[in-house]
Amino acid sequence: MILVTALAVTAGWRALSASAVTVDELRGHIPTGDQLRDELDELDTLRAHLLSELTAAETELADVFVERDSLNDEQRALTAEIEAATENLRRVAVENFVTGGTVGNLQFFASVGEASDLSWRQHLVRNHAGSSEVATTRLRGLREQADDDVDETIERAEHLRSDIRGLEIALAGLAPRQTEAERLLPLAAAWDRAAIAISEGPYGVAPADKWAALRRCESTDNYAAISPSGIYRGAYQFDVPTWQTVGGSGDPAAAPPEEQDARARELYARRGHAPWPVCGSHLR
Repeated sequence: MILVTALAVTAGWRALSASAVTVDELRGHIPTGDQLRDELDELDTLRAHLLSELTAAETELADVFVERDSLNDEQRALTAEIEAATENLRRVAVENFVTGGTVGNLQFFASVGEASDLSWRQHLVRNHAGSSEVATTRLRGLREQADDDVDETIERAEHLRSDIRGLEIALAGLAPRQTEAERLLPLAAAWDRAAIAISEGPYGVAPADKWAALRRCESTDNYAAISPSGIYRGAYQFDVPTWQTVGGSGDPAAAPPEEQDARARELYARRGHAPWPVCGSHLR
């Protein structure tokens, strides 16, 4: 926020005597446009990297399946049985754990599956149940029959599946960050404009309590307010032409409160309280 801070310092001499807050304090959680664009660029780079890693993992997993074709019939059947038994044991363990039942002696499963949380492992190992014992015994017996080739293809496939699941989760986690950055971008643009107006205009900023009084007077502090004539809209009762002069588009009453606040600050910085002929007295 270097740019905004510099602009706030330039405007500060006008505001301090009136106990006004800085632009940084006014904009609160809204980053600058540059910060958000950097965030979006970072997300694009990270998404490309994750997609590349995912493609590589999926390709390698496909290669593992090709290698399995070189195993003899008995080895391929044993590989499929072990993977099915491992998944069955994992399902039994999770179902019993979620329902509060006992889950059996899963020390063997914990070494080959995904029970990585220590406290969860200890809970599983402390408890005993028939279904889990049967599943564990079945898996152990199958693993004892496996030779090195079977073990290798199972371990590689399990590792790659785990990597693929992790990459898919990481990719899904980027979506909320992207959505939030895109939501904030127009708000950041509005506050960037307001910061420039405050640094260049003759009126600076007015204290927050005076703005609250103005909103109460104009709209009873209702950001969705519309005047009886339909001309004046939002918390600050902009008409559409005035709204457009400060960079707004669409209906002022439909704009987020943060955007209405920013555009009102820009209007005041450039024209003072004049745009609010009656309620503007609260800004003096």
